Amino acid sequence: MKLTQEIINQAMQAFGAGEFSRVISTLSPVYEQHPMAQMVYATALGKVAEFTTSFEIFESLQSDYPQNTDVAYNYGLLLKEAERFDDAQKQLSKAIAINPNYHVAFHALGNLMSELGRYEEAQLAYEKAIAKNPKNIQYGQSLSKCLYQQEKWSQLVAHIKREGLHLSDKLSAELYTEACYRIHSRGELAKQSNMLSSTYSDSYSIHYFLALSALESKRYVHAKRHLEKSLSLADSSDKEELLTYLDYVSWLLNATKDNLDVLNRKFENTDNIQLLELAFNINENRRELAEAEKFLGKIQLIQAEGDKEQHELKRSLLAFAKGEFEEGLRINEHFLVKQPKSLPHLYQKIRNLEKLKRFSDAEEVIRFIAHNVNNLHSSKFADLSSGVMLNGFDVSPSPIVNASSNSTNILFIVGFPRSGTTLIESLLLKNANVELLEETDAVETFYNQMVEREIVDPETGDIKRTNQSELDALANDYLEHLTAYSPSVNSNKLIVDKMPLNFPYLPAMLTLFPNAKVLCCLRNPKAVALSCLQFEEINLYTVEQFAEAYNKVFTCWEKMEPILRDRAISIKYEDVVADPESSIASIYQFSGLTEGETKTLESNSSPLFQTPSYYQVSQPVYKSSMQKYENYPTLFSECPPLLDEWEQKWGY
Repeated sequence: MKLTQEIINQAMQAFGAGEFSRVISTLSPVYEQHPMAQMVYATALGKVAEFTTSFEIFESLQSDYPQNTDVAYNYGLLLKEAERFDDAQKQLSKAIAINPNYHVAFHALGNLMSELGRYEEAQLAYEKAIAKNPKNIQYGQSLSKCLYQQEKWSQLVAHIKREGLHLSDKLSAELYTEACYRIHSRGELAKQSNMLSSTYSDSYSIHYFLALSALESKRYVHAKRHLEKSLSLADSSDKEELLTYLDYVSWLLNATKDNLDVLNRKFENTDNIQLLELAFNINENRRELAEAEKFLGKIQLIQAEGDKEQHELKRSLLAFAKGEFEEGLRINEHFLVKQPKSLPHLYQKIRNLEKLKRFSDAEEVIRFIAHNVNNLHSSKFADLSSGVMLNGFDVSPSPIVNASSNSTNILFIVGFPRSGTTLIESLLLKNANVELLEETDAVETFYNQMVEREIVDPETGDIKRTNQSELDALANDYLEHLTAYSPSVNSNKLIVDKMPLNFPYLPAMLTLFPNAKVLCCLRNPKAVALSCLQFEEINLYTVEQFAEAYNKVFTCWEKMEPILRDRAISIKYEDVVADPESSIASIYQFSGLTEGETKTLESNSSPLFQTPSYYQVSQPVYKSSMQKYENYPTLFSECPPLLDEWEQKWGY
C-alpha cells in the first residue's frame, strides 16, 4: 500500500478531531514511507498512552533529523504527558536551541515549568514566547495565570493593561480585577468599573472584586449594586458571604443599632473565615473586646493548626486594647522570631513598646523598618519604598475668577495625615446641620475625571470652563458623583468632606462651589513625623522621607492660600486639644454653622466610629501626648532643616 496525499489528509482530519485511534489505523500500513507520517503516527500513539512504540519512533526520527524543531517539540510534549518531565524539558529546550524564534516551544516550556510549580522559570519562558509572537492571546493568558500563581499583582496588572487583554478576554479581565483589588488599586478599578461590569456582565468574579474594591473606597452604593449582581451569579456556597456583605453595606449606609444587630447575628452564625475576620475588625475597632475575642476564638477553631500563627497580630491588638502591653509585646515578639520582616507586627511592637515607655527600643524598631523597607512584607502597599503618593502637588493655580451658581455649602478638611483631621471631624459629628462624608476619594476621582476630559488644566489645577451653565452642570455632576458613596447626601446641610491630601483639587472644587470653604489642620511637624513613622498606613519610614513629603504638601498649601483668601483657615491641633469648645465655636463661625440640634448616635454605631483614628481622638487627650516626640531625641537629633523651617513657620 502506497502513502498518498489523500491518506495524509484523512489522518490529519482525524488528528484535528482528536480521533487518535483512527489516525493510527489509517497510517499504520504506510507511516514508515515518510518522516511526516512517522511523526503524526508516533504522536497519535502517544496520545493514547502507547508511549513505548511512540518514543522508539521519535528516537529514530531524531537520529535521522537531529535539527528538526517539530520532532523535538512534539517529542517533548509527549514526554510531558508521560510525566518524564526532565526529558520533556530537554527536548523543548533542544527545539528552542535549534530555532530561537520557535515561540510555541517557549510556551510549551512555560506550561511544563508551571505544572511543576517552577513559576519563575515559567514566567521567563512565557515572556520569551510573547516577545516572539506578541499578538497570541493564549500566551498572554498563560503569563497572566503564572503571575497570578506567584501573587505578583502589580506585574499582572501592568502586563494585562499593556497587552489590553482585559478589554476583550474574560479570563484576563477577571485576573486583572482581582489583582487591582489585591494591591488596593481602587482608582484604577473605579475608572474601569463600568466597562468591566457591562462587558462581562456574567462574571461573578469581576462583580465580586468590584464590590470589595468599592467597599474599600467607601462607594457603598456601587458596592451594593455589585454585590447584588454577584449574588445573582453566585453558586449556593457563596451566597451566605454575599448576603452578609449586603447587610454590612446596609449598616454602613444606615448606621442604626437594628442594622448592626442584624449584621452581628449573621456573623455569629457563620463559619466563613473572611466574614469572621470582618466581625473581629468591626468589634475590635469599636472596643467591643469580648465580642472581638469571641470571633477570634471561632476563627482559630476553624483554621488549620499551621494557619493559626497569622492571628497572633489580632491577639496582640486585643491585649493592647485591654491595656495588657507586656502580653501584647510577648505575642508580637513570638511571631517576629519566625517572621522578622512582617511590617504590621513591627508597627504593633512599636505601639506596645511606647506604652511601656521603652522609647529607645521603639526607636530601634522604627530604624529597623527604615533600613529594611525593601525586604518587608505588607498587604497595604504594592511598593513600600514609593513613599506617600503626592501626585499633583506641583500645581500653580490662578485666582478664582469664574464660579458656578451652586449654593451647596461644603467644608473641605485637609492637612497632612496624623495632623488632627479626624479630631475636627469628630467635633462636628453630632451637629444635626452637618452631613459628614467618610474619608473618601470622591474629590480626587472627580478631579481626575475632569483632567481626563480636559476640563481641568493639570499644570495649574484650574477649571478651563468659564461658562456658568457649564460650571453649574459640573457642580451637579459632582453632587451626583457623591451618591456612589452615600445615597442620602443632603445638599441643604453643610457637607463636610475630610480627606487630608486633597490640597491640589481645592481651586477646582471652590470654583464649582462658591460657598465652599477649607479648613487646614496643623500640628507640630515633629509630632506628625513621629505619628507617621508609627503607623503602616502612611508609607513613610524615615524623618528625612517625612520632611520631603511634608514640605511638598505645605509648599502647595502656601500657593493655595492667596487663591483661597478668606475661604480658608488653618487651625492647630494643639489648640483644639487645649480648648475644644472655643475651637468648635470658631469652626462654626467660619463655616456659617449654627449650633442646631444635636444628633443622637446609637451606641457608637456610626461607621466613623470604626476607625482607629476615631478611637484615639475619642479618648481623653493629655498634653503630654502632644509632646511625645520629645521621648525620641536621637530620632530627631539631626532633624532635616526643612522640618525646622516649618516648625518655626507654624510658631512651634
